Amino acid sequence: MELEYKVIQATTPFFAKSANIDTVMAEEVKAGWRLLEKCDNYKLRLQRDISHRANDKNLSIDPYRTQVGLNNAIVYGVTTVATLFVVYVIFVLVGAI
Repeated sequence: MELEYKVIQATTPFFAKSANIDTVMAEEVKAGWRLLEKCDNYKLRLQRDISHRANDKNLSIDPYRTQVGLNNAIVYGVTTVATLFVVYVIFVLVGAI
């Protein structure tokens, strides 16, 4: 039996709620993946037998996806806008603008 492994990551602490883990794993089980360990609230480590590759083309999800939850671009974009707003407010309060 040959095994393959993958890590699913989230930008936010998505896996802090067990309901989110259950939702993700319900999809991953269809591709033959099983939960090996929850590393932290951001990462899950999975494994499956390589024989499951034969069914990959029949799946509605990418069996090799590694990202769930919010898109990184959204998280970083919101963080950038919030940071710029805070800097602007500080400049206004100091009277630099």
